[in-house]
Amino acid sequence: MRTHECYQRGCHELCQSGHDYCSKHEQEHKQSELQRLRDYHQTEQYHRYHRHWQREYNRNERDPVANAFYHSTRWTKVRDYVKRRDLMIDGSTGRMLSDHDYIVDHIVPRRYCHNPYDIDNLWLLSRQQHNRKTLIEQAIEAKPNGVNKLKHISKKTWKRWLNEKKPKVEKYF
Repeated sequence: MRTHECYQRGCHELCQSGHDYCSKHEQEHKQSELQRLRDYHQTEQYHRYHRHWQREYNRNERDPVANAFYHSTRWTKVRDYVKRRDLMIDGSTGRMLSDHDYIVDHIVPRRYCHNPYDIDNLWLLSRQQHNRKTLIEQAIEAKPNGVNKLKHISKKTWKRWLNEKKPKVEKYF
């Protein structure tokens, strides 16, 4: 097993294989990297990049029908109402969300529900939970009779699935 000195300036401790810092400095390094990332996300440079990325995604990758829906005035009003109704609290975890860390999500996916503006079918999720839910939806949809199953999954079931530690996607059918 190869070892090397800690990358922290002035520290001569040996590090375990696969680590850049000794156990004393590794947590400090992680915290400083997280803070650097948080600071970067507040910069105008990042916001310009992110707006550009969103425009390109909407123009080239997103379904045109979905793009028109999510940019409509009616959706904006409904989305803002759900945000106020749920008090910026994640519907699956109960955690408080920041202004940039939420998505108003359709419990039954928009493309399968009768009324995409139905506020009883909408809830607030963190981006992380929304991404998990999307992966599960895609796995279910790919299976036989998956669309029908997606139409009947309750909010309570989604909460349970999203709060499992390491869900195996195959189990959701």
